[in-house]
Amino acid sequence: MREFHERFFRSGNLRIHVRDWGHPAAPPLVVVHGLRDHSHSFDDLARGLVDRFRVLALDLRGHGDSETTPYYAVGHFLLDVHNLVRALRLQRPVLVGHSMGGEIVATYSGCFPDTPARLVLIEGLGPPPSLPDADVQWTIDGFRRIDRAMAGTPGLADLEAAYRRFRERNPRVPEAKARELTLLGTRAREDGTLEWKFDPMLATLSITGAWHLEYQMALWRRITAPVLLVHGAESGEFWRGRPGGYLEPDDLTRRRACFRDVRLVEIVGAGHMVHLDRPRELLAAIRSFLSA
Repeated sequence: MREFHERFFRSGNLRIHVRDWGHPAAPPLVVVHGLRDHSHSFDDLARGLVDRFRVLALDLRGHGDSETTPYYAVGHFLLDVHNLVRALRLQRPVLVGHSMGGEIVATYSGCFPDTPARLVLIEGLGPPPSLPDADVQWTIDGFRRIDRAMAGTPGLADLEAAYRRFRERNPRVPEAKARELTLLGTRAREDGTLEWKFDPMLATLSITGAWHLEYQMALWRRITAPVLLVHGAESGEFWRGRPGGYLEPDDLTRRRACFRDVRLVEIVGAGHMVHLDRPRELLAAIRSFLSA
């Protein structure tokens, strides 16, 4: 018997995929992955929560087994979450998001504060501050990324090549888990090479709107549900190429103060990919928060 059911629903004109774990009568808990990730990354978390919740692990458009579109904006991802809640008639779901997924569920919860029962943001408070010139350059470079995507990205020779690429970006993940996610996160091309299960045209996010902290903070202030913030103690490696957390203490305090009911957990030994680096510690923190 399978651990989960494969389900699809419509979001606009796209067919969106979700892995449905647990009993339909259990309280719903929705998990939203980050950019260029997929729902299988949260299999271990789902297994650890399925005794209490119906866990719905979403593949955002352009990711995993969901359909693609010619261009992407954050608003499209918000609609994927909104349409999941409506399609499955979820009542007061717990919303869990990692990285961009955290930003998405936080923004969604600010737009619809009566929807979530609780909110878990894993490295989901947005990127660290950057200079305006850096944001402009990111947009300019985005056109080059789009050109490369339209020209076609080269395939990966085999699973071993894909595994080595995965390890380069996720050095803290245990080998067995890294190999499992490499297998689950790739698919075959017609020429026999492999590709990652995300759309290269996600590069269009570079030119469809910048992330503005003040705007996000205004939406965070509208959230009424209790919030758990989870940070990796070594996430600065991902964001800034240096050890330690990625937000300066004053900046973290300012962002945290936007939430009415909030607690913060920092997980030692975890980088940005907390759910892969320290899955047991993450599960313990989430279960404790949801039991409070």
